[in-house]
Amino acid sequence: MPSSKVVLIHTIRDSLTNLEDSIEFFRPDYVYLVTPESNAEDKPALAKSSIEEKDKQTLGANVDRIEHVEIRVIKKAWGKSTMLEVHQLLHDIKEDAQHRAKKDNAECLFHAGLSDAPGMLSPSMAFSAVLHNMRTYFTRGRRPYYDKEYVIEIDNLNNLTKVKNWLDGNDLRKRNLTYLEKIIELEERDVGVINTKILDDAMIKTTKAINTAMLKLEEMSLIRIEGGKRNRQYFPTELGRLIIKLELGGQS
Repeated sequence: MPSSKVVLIHTIRDSLTNLEDSIEFFRPDYVYLVTPESNAEDKPALAKSSIEEKDKQTLGANVDRIEHVEIRVIKKAWGKSTMLEVHQLLHDIKEDAQHRAKKDNAECLFHAGLSDAPGMLSPSMAFSAVLHNMRTYFTRGRRPYYDKEYVIEIDNLNNLTKVKNWLDGNDLRKRNLTYLEKIIELEERDVGVINTKILDDAMIKTTKAINTAMLKLEEMSLIRIEGGKRNRQYFPTELGRLIIKLELGGQS
């Protein structure tokens, strides 16, 4: 089984403490510092040199783990083209990290940061991270009331990424979304109880096929199941509705 390389894609403009807390939380092997061009020679440059010099006083003990660090520059953090630029940037970082990891027969686990990012950089990172199957996080400023819990993994985006990874892994999995679509359709038509029999009548599927699909959809947090075997009911989750709206399964 391949080992893993943790890849930290950290947006940085002014805060070294954000970077220190992120490194402590994720213990990365590779660090890519993403910054606007106008800031590249300031704190991001200092952060890069601190990682290269293994400066534990500035970035904590886990800086010793980092095998590779580099700065990636965004030319226009406030422009109309920022989202496309960030999307391409994450594509390039992903390729570079995977190439490095391949030498050690390792797979990459990507974490994209959204804090300390001006203009359109933060929302562009969030959107592109999902498309590139990366998890996202936000690192808060240090305050005593956070009880030293500064890094927040963004569950909604990460769940979206998890579902996208699952769907991309095998085209047959996308068939499960036809059941989800039907549940949402029946709910919108105000069908009172959505159960296996209702789905059987509406979709002309076997009970076994429906039950198998329902369990998989529940496992992926796309539906909620209530009741026992004889009175089981199905409800779409907000994540499930979002997956259908985004057409991640290629459905119409």
